[in-house]
Amino acid sequence: MNKFLFFQNAANDCNVYPLARLKSVEGEDSIIKFTFDTESGVDVISVALDAGADELPSLKAIGQLINKHPHGDGIIVIADDVAGVYAHSTMASVGAAG
Repeated sequence: MNKFLFFQNAANDCNVYPLARLKSVEGEDSIIKFTFDTESGVDVISVALDAGADELPSLKAIGQLINKHPHGDGIIVIADDVAGVYAHSTMASVGAAG
């Protein structure tokens, strides 16, 4: 089964990317950036962390979540602002794809 990463920043505004298209995950000051290969180039999704939060625990949690088994429907929620569900407790919000 293919795995997909789910990001939602508002009602009726979400992105789902195949895990196979994930190019990189980068931690910066209070932000984690996910870069995906797309048909038109690349998309970058930014997930903001709580102010002053260290990105390393979030990066580890993302890796563990991706490798966790089983994923019944293949959807892995990374950040969902609407439902308040995040891969790690220090994640605060998700930005639009761009």
